[in-house]
Formats: sequence, structure tokens, C-alpha cells
Amino acid sequence: MAMIFCRECGYKHSDKAKACPKCGYSAEATLSSKVNKLTNGKSMVVYLLLAWFLGIFGGHKFYVGKNGQAIAMLLMGTIGWLLILPGIAVCIWALVDFIVGICNIPTPEKVLAK
Repeated sequence: MAMIFCRECGYKHSDKAKACPKCGYSAEATLSSKVNKLTNGKSMVVYLLLAWFLGIFGGHKFYVGKNGQAIAMLLMGTIGWLLILPGIAVCIWALVDFIVGICNIPTPEKVLAK
């Protein structure tokens, strides 16, 4: 059992305690609320599915609210049917977004934050 200091009031208490016995500060609840605030309630699974199936049309970017990037992917994806180079570029872009999403599953706020 280790002793830690409360981030809110500085009181020294056991690391096994769910909250500070002096002020009631709960580091776990605060961390999960920060992650939810950063991810805006978005699901990483939905993001990955959209990146895999609709990635060349920017579906995953629209989902997280990155509309500028989504429109760029949509234009490149539709033009990609006529010209080969934009199509290849947007496929690579979508694949990279998918891989980055998989690598950041434990920290979704890095991907899903607007």
C-alpha cells in the first residue's frame, strides 16, 4: 500500500481509496469525465468501422466533426473514380486513419477529439 497526495487538497492518503477522505475528490471519475468530454460521446468502434468501409468518402471524419478534412476526402474520393492519383491518395489517407485509430483504442481522445 502506497501513500499518495490528493490532487485537489494535497491530503496524504492510501492509493487504495476510491476518493480522498478529506475532500472527496475522485481521480477516477474525473478522468472518465475528461475522456467523455474530449471524445464528445463518440464511439471508437463506430469510428473504425466508418474508416474501414466509408474511409475514402470521409465518413469517419464527418462522424467526429472534422468537416474540412471530410469534405477533402469526399472530393478526392469522388474524383478518384475519374483520375487514379487522387483515388490512391485518399485510399492511403483512409488506411492511415484506420491504423492510427487501432493504435489509439486505449486513448480515444487522441483520435475522437475535435
